[in-house]
Amino acid sequence: MALTSDEDWTVSVGDLLPPTTLPPVAALTEVWQTVRGLDLGAQQHAALKTLFGAGATEMVEAALDGGQLDFPVQLPESRMTIRVRRGDGRTARQRHAARYEPVQEPPRGRNPGLWVVQDNKTGEPVREKGHVLRWGIEASARSWIGRELARGDYQGGKAGHAHAS
Repeated sequence: MALTSDEDWTVSVGDLLPPTTLPPVAALTEVWQTVRGLDLGAQQHAALKTLFGAGATEMVEAALDGGQLDFPVQLPESRMTIRVRRGDGRTARQRHAARYEPVQEPPRGRNPGLWVVQDNKTGEPVREKGHVLRWGIEASARSWIGRELARGDYQGGKAGHAHAS
């Protein structure tokens, strides 16, 4: 089975490897580099080498149908879990929220610097009906982001009505 997308995977290994997002082969290599020297026992070592150390992603890809694979590992004194997830592990809502950021414009004359919402996907401030949206305080810009997320939730995750141009 070939990879179904070029989406990165996020991997973690108990307390030994914090969540790390990489392309699939590099992600599995990172897991293998983290666990291969542990006191795993012959059977666990062979299983982990097959899944993570072989340089092939097919078996893990097949197990990721649900979007996440948790692989428990028993060590002599403890237990840990290897976790592999598609993408960066964030929900669509979290990813959408990260797209927007309040930014204060430089002061101009008596204007202390109005607030705009930067669309990190386009690198431009958001616009509605061709006009840049501006607010006097940061809280208002954050409120717009909250409304945009709520609108996306209401429409089944298809937010994005303001467009940079």
